[in-house]
Amino acid sequence: MVAESKTRPFCLYILNRRFHVAALTRRTFLGAAALGTLGVLGGRAVGAVPSGPDPGPGDTLTIGYVPIACSSPLLAADALGAFQRRGLDVRLRRFAGWADLWSAYLTGQLHVTHMLSPMAVTPTSRPTSLAYTLNTNGQAVTIASRLHSEVSGLADLRGRVIGIPFEYSIHSLLLRDQLAAHGVDPVADLELRLLRPADMVAQLEVGGIDGFIGPEPFNQRALATGSGRVLHMTKEFWDRHPCCAVAMGEDWRQAHPDQALAVTDALAEASSFLNAPGNHAEAAGMLSREIYLNQPAALISPVLQGAYRNWAGEDVVDPERIHFGDPTDPAATAWMREQLTRWELA
Repeated sequence: MVAESKTRPFCLYILNRRFHVAALTRRTFLGAAALGTLGVLGGRAVGAVPSGPDPGPGDTLTIGYVPIACSSPLLAADALGAFQRRGLDVRLRRFAGWADLWSAYLTGQLHVTHMLSPMAVTPTSRPTSLAYTLNTNGQAVTIASRLHSEVSGLADLRGRVIGIPFEYSIHSLLLRDQLAAHGVDPVADLELRLLRPADMVAQLEVGGIDGFIGPEPFNQRALATGSGRVLHMTKEFWDRHPCCAVAMGEDWRQAHPDQALAVTDALAEASSFLNAPGNHAEAAGMLSREIYLNQPAALISPVLQGAYRNWAGEDVVDPERIHFGDPTDPAATAWMREQLTRWELA
């Protein structure tokens, strides 16, 4: 295993509609968030949960999400009426990227939200419960088609620019771990560039990046446009690895246990629906709606069915390409914490 470099600074960009409000070092962000003393962003301090009444039964519960396939149980629970049947008035709030969503959660604008699982186990000023694992598998390493003759494995990514959705993501942790196992220092030997998921394919097409590790349906979009090819499904690194979750502020969960249980019950119902092969066509159409993923059903359907073309150009059907609603694995949670420490992210 290569020695781990500790010298490269990392900047976490808190994004708004103008794309850049502030750049913070990784340690400054986590340290300040832990103390609840981060500077004001958008009029509120990250890490400081504003006082005021929590939503009670019958009040609207706003749940944040980033529009990727991992969020499908959350979106399907809304579309299928699973929340409503349990007496919940849920409003989904879409975020373009993870920094925006995390800031909203830490400032108390959200009590329940879609998160990348490592976000939910990263120490911050707001104790957080990883309440429900939304999906396992479902991610891929996609490399520009122009590099097909130059790349045959992860060792060939040395010197490249690879997009990641967030430092505190299973994508970042898995890729770092696998690169190191293949003799590539993920800090010194290549650039891992933070990109919103929706920007990954566009950056691939214009040559801004050489590849990305990311969620669906963006790997599928790269395949459809011919701009990228799948080098690895992340399940090849770790089958049934967790990816996204629904997290709850521990303060809110303890104050509203019935609502918290109703949320996870609704997600379980939606996950069962999504996992049934006979529902895939209906689910793809439902998720494609503008208010949900806002992506063509033709890109979502192969993801649910497990169909894709691999690096060798072979057509593959893998029913476990993505799976929804698996139990949260304590060993996986421990692994994420270990990796966050290993790469000085916590």
